[in-house]
Amino acid sequence: MTEVQSTPRDFMIPEGCPVCEADLPVRVTANGPNGVCKHCGWFGRPLVTVTHQGLRISFEGAQA
Repeated sequence: MTEVQSTPRDFMIPEGCPVCEADLPVRVTANGPNGVCKHCGWFGRPLVTVTHQGLRISFEGAQA
């Protein structure tokens, strides 16, 4: 069973901004994660996937 957290959680993804590679602050709420880069102003909804090696963070439409 999946438990939904009602309290927002804040995380920092080192070099997580897909535009400028600055650290990306992410807030996870019951509606999902939201990220806003304080360096370049990019904002979006990171996709957080649990894998056997840990968490995988990706962005729709982002290309490497």
